Amino acid sequence: MENNYFSYGKILRVNLTTGKISYESIKKYVKKFLGGRGINQWILYNETAPWVHPFEPANRLIFGTGPLVGTLVPAANRFNVDAKNPYTGGVGSGNAGGYFGPELRFAGWDNIVFQGRASKPVYLWINDNHVEIRDASFIWGSTTWQTDDLIKEDRDDKDIQIACIGPAGENLVRPACIITNKARAVGRCGLGAVMGSKNLKAVAVRGTGSISVENTERFMEAVDEALEKINLSPYAKALGKYGTAYVMPNDFSLMPMRNFQDGYMDPAKLEKLSMTEYMEGSLAGFNCPIHCSHFLRITEGSYAGEACEGIEGNAIWDFGCKLGIEYGPAIIKAHSLCNQYGLDQDNTSGALAWAFECYQRGLLTEQDTDEYQLKWGDHEVVLEFLKKMAYRQGFGDVLAEGSKRASEIIGRGSEKYAMHVKGQDLAEPIRTCKGWALGVVVSTRGGGHCSGAPSTEFMNVSPEVSKKIWDVETAGQPTSYEGKAKMVVYYERFHELLNCLGVCFYTSNWETTDLLWPKDYAKFLSAVTGRKITGKELMLIGERIHNIEKAFNMLHASFSRKDDYPPERLVKEPVRSGPLRGERLDRNSWDKMLDEYYLLHNWDKKTGWPTRKCLTALGLTGIANDLQRAGKLSVL
Repeated sequence: MENNYFSYGKILRVNLTTGKISYESIKKYVKKFLGGRGINQWILYNETAPWVHPFEPANRLIFGTGPLVGTLVPAANRFNVDAKNPYTGGVGSGNAGGYFGPELRFAGWDNIVFQGRASKPVYLWINDNHVEIRDASFIWGSTTWQTDDLIKEDRDDKDIQIACIGPAGENLVRPACIITNKARAVGRCGLGAVMGSKNLKAVAVRGTGSISVENTERFMEAVDEALEKINLSPYAKALGKYGTAYVMPNDFSLMPMRNFQDGYMDPAKLEKLSMTEYMEGSLAGFNCPIHCSHFLRITEGSYAGEACEGIEGNAIWDFGCKLGIEYGPAIIKAHSLCNQYGLDQDNTSGALAWAFECYQRGLLTEQDTDEYQLKWGDHEVVLEFLKKMAYRQGFGDVLAEGSKRASEIIGRGSEKYAMHVKGQDLAEPIRTCKGWALGVVVSTRGGGHCSGAPSTEFMNVSPEVSKKIWDVETAGQPTSYEGKAKMVVYYERFHELLNCLGVCFYTSNWETTDLLWPKDYAKFLSAVTGRKITGKELMLIGERIHNIEKAFNMLHASFSRKDDYPPERLVKEPVRSGPLRGERLDRNSWDKMLDEYYLLHNWDKKTGWPTRKCLTALGLTGIANDLQRAGKLSVL
């Protein structure tokens, strides 16, 4: 069955400069890279030269689904977008669920590779095999919500699935994201700005086909087993009832209070931000049994009438914690505006939090901030600056560069308060949970807990269970450094795998040990494609893709060991309150953890560079040769 490619479609190529549309077979990619993020990253590595700026036409912008997307596999609805990162100059990667990914597959396409730049605003229209570049002048300047409505009206089809940018992407705002279904964001890494740099307003898809499965009986058995696990999971049930806002890690002092000045929030104040009183019903992406999203409506107060889909826990981190907003409706309003403008909430709030702290410390004055007082918790000012950032107006033009670049523009010692990793704003607090911290900091895309940070530290996993599953006794011990490098390497591979398959993390053991494991996804893929594969082989593919991203960062951004350290504040300043008061990241312990992490990857611990032996074993000899020519291959 080696040459069987059930469930796979084709790769669409769009040259926006010339208008040429073509396609290629996916067959040469799937064995080594599966789909989604894996294929995207391989194409990005091979087709984007190190000297290409993220906003240049030569940068690739690549959409990719996975081989399980659109099937009955629970929550197999996600798609990845990858490009060179405007924040870091290295790997850029984002991911979203909903209905766009399945619709693309129903149209017969697995990946779309964009290159070049259109001479005027355009959108891509895909109607099964019919693909055309259409004029987008009538929607340029529109919000994402307006764009969604206008394209459906233009095509006279309300069932079209659309991924688009808002004003933020059009104006090359670095925190710009891509929005689908008016609520689901391909966040982080400035991918909306890359899309805007190509004059590409949207991708609109209508698919009427279906996805074939090789072994229907085995496939349905695997689906039934997975659904039983999900339906019996207490965590999955709670997630469906309350959404991700209910899992805010306050007991672990992981709340980024006022630009990470502390890590703990008054529980009474946090309770008011649970958002449950504004929920009108649960929502889900394609074929998701969990229903973790909710529709919210504000009926009273100054924001009465606001209604949107959300809220993720990140919104509470970003606006409630980082910016000190203690009024739930204001956070919902901020979330709604970010979706409409096409602003990634994590990066947007990071730049704002930097500015608010600089104002607090007298490094910024009203003369700098367009006569606004940046006082913690002032939601009206925050909402005004969301617009200023999206349209690059006044001081918003500075903030639109992200906190690192903004601090370099302003100077005055403000660089100290730019909380970033590899140039991208830090979203998540990391002082207390050491494995979580390592996973965030070493992430190839420039910070982020969805690239290897283990959630086991929140699971209350016993040493016995931890030892049995991961051969690490301390997986459930937040403040321990021991064994955490091994946990990060495991979840780096697992996260890469899930992003290749197009499956939501919330169905996996990243959330709790009673959900799905690599062997479960191997059962799905084997039945779908007719090609037998094991969980161990899938994890090896995850390791391969991780090394491709590592090499891209080395060649494009010159990242090495020096870039795998947390912001100094989190090393020097401990958590001030809460049950883990006094915790911080210890530099010596971090170095030991980092040494172990590199060795587990078979990288040189002195430089953080891969070895030829490592890359050759992964089938990446060409990358080893590239690194050697650049003088960046470890000689060990």
